[in-house]
Amino acid sequence: MDASIVFNIGAISVSIFALTISSWLAKNQFTAQRHGNHVGSLIELLTEFRSLEFHRNYAFIRDELPTMSSDGGISGLDEDAQRKIYDVGYFFQLYAILVYLGIMDERSVSALLRRQCIEVWTALEPFVSKERALRGLPDSAILNKLEVFVARLQANSS
Repeated sequence: MDASIVFNIGAISVSIFALTISSWLAKNQFTAQRHGNHVGSLIELLTEFRSLEFHRNYAFIRDELPTMSSDGGISGLDEDAQRKIYDVGYFFQLYAILVYLGIMDERSVSALLRRQCIEVWTALEPFVSKERALRGLPDSAILNKLEVFVARLQANSS
């Protein structure tokens, strides 16, 4: 075999190896950057979870709301209950939207919030459904991203 052919084969091999390493490094950099984008959202999550008011509102949604009548929807409840529903419901919907937009990884949000999302949606669903019906709204209104996200969480648990 001619020396120039061996040299060319060696140069092509080194080029392929360099391309493979560059691709691997770029993939790892992209993954690290995506995880870095989650930091602000996770800090906000942790800050909110440290709030005593949030825990009280969450406990109300989980424990007390299911004992109330959903006949009047959300708007049929007193102002304090409505505020708690919207504060907690839209807090969790925010994370569902971040997953939907690809800003946060579904696995990360699911690992942190799976149980809470399911509990909140389970308590809110009768009130949201009734509110949609009373106001003539489509199913895609009022906490719809949370509803879809919870359905996916429940489907993936099987």
